[in-house]
Amino acid sequence: MKLLRIFLVVALAMLVSSVVAAQCAHQPAPGSYKTLDGTMIGGRASEAFCAGAGPGVPGNTQNAESWNGVALGTQWKIWGMAIDAAGAVETARSINSSGTGWIDYVTNYTGGFFWLSGAHTWGDGLGDFSGTITYYNVGTKVSYYMGMIVGVTSNITLRGQFADCPYCFIDYSLANTMLIWKTGDGAPMPANYPPFLCGANGGELHDICCVTLNIICDPTATETSTWGAIKDLYR
Repeated sequence: MKLLRIFLVVALAMLVSSVVAAQCAHQPAPGSYKTLDGTMIGGRASEAFCAGAGPGVPGNTQNAESWNGVALGTQWKIWGMAIDAAGAVETARSINSSGTGWIDYVTNYTGGFFWLSGAHTWGDGLGDFSGTITYYNVGTKVSYYMGMIVGVTSNITLRGQFADCPYCFIDYSLANTMLIWKTGDGAPMPANYPPFLCGANGGELHDICCVTLNIICDPTATETSTWGAIKDLYR
């Protein structure tokens, strides 16, 4: 009887393992991909003013694509992330009496999707990859000179889960963006940027550089434990 129980446990473990393997017949290659070493390219992004009320407003939605200097979206895309109900939250400021200094904000987004070209190094020869974004956070510094905005830079962190391989996750970090145009600037809108989503007629355009993309696959992990493993990469 004891041997029978052992046999059943082993058989069940093999069955679960085979089911997991079947789920991930299409799996990305784990690794760390960076613009700094040429294994990933930067990109461009738009943030649509979906409520028509300017930046930092709940519902504003981002759309970002890789940019190789000629074409958008040849390597990666992330889109559909909307600012949550809290909106942009001020976390710190240093402005002098002349209106010169900076203000920091943190903004959380909900929803969103990602796409990775299967033709890149992380590919497995079976096609492109897609998935859902489960966490998207933006820390922004707005710089002022004499009361006028002279610069807006952001650091983005996101996590996502692959659709075809539920134990594979992505982590984008150090995705630094710089505001290059927004509605009301008075300058013509530059070409070759991702379109505004939600049917908006206005918004902001950003350049994205300095991206690090980590891909981690672990059949025994949940997203929470995998995120712990991702954080260990930076220790």
